[in-house]
Amino acid sequence: TFREQGNQAFKQGHYQEAIDRYTDAIHALNNEQLNDSIKNDLTKCYSNRAQCNINLEQYDDAIEDATKGMKIFSSSY
Repeated sequence: TFREQGNQAFKQGHYQEAIDRYTDAIHALNNEQLNDSIKNDLTKCYSNRAQCNINLEQYDDAIEDATKGMKIFSSSY
């Protein structure tokens, strides 16, 4: 999956590639019916993408992704 590809790129230190794969995953997941499983996956993608942005010192993007992830997570409960 795109998220798994992003995870692999992250582990290798290829943060921009990981961002691209997490973005692909987010786009694909947004086309799915939002259930708890999809929301969980979206939250993980935003969180992981935020960490990549932190590692690349793109702090505004990191804050935006973290905020989006928290909104999705909080809407699940």
